[in-house]
Amino acid sequence: MFNIGGGELLVIFLVVLIFIGPTKLPEVARTLGKIASSIKKMNTNFQDEMKRSFDEPIETIARERGHALLDNQNDQSLDKNLNATEDNNEAE
Repeated sequence: MFNIGGGELLVIFLVVLIFIGPTKLPEVARTLGKIASSIKKMNTNFQDEMKRSFDEPIETIARERGHALLDNQNDQSLDKNLNATEDNNEAE
């Protein structure tokens, strides 16, 4: 993601250690971890919300089209059965 090697990470760690000091380093690391976790959670929530906002209308349209197809098939089947019944009544 950031394309940082092991040596570069070591230099960054040493610079942070010099500026922050060894006593505050665990506290800063914990805070950064919480911030990273919070950002990741917000990102996941955003992605889920975007996915839902696109999927719900598509599912609604698909459901409506499916119902329309079923209604059309049922109407055709009823018409066919009605015509067959009328033909049988005329033949008698």
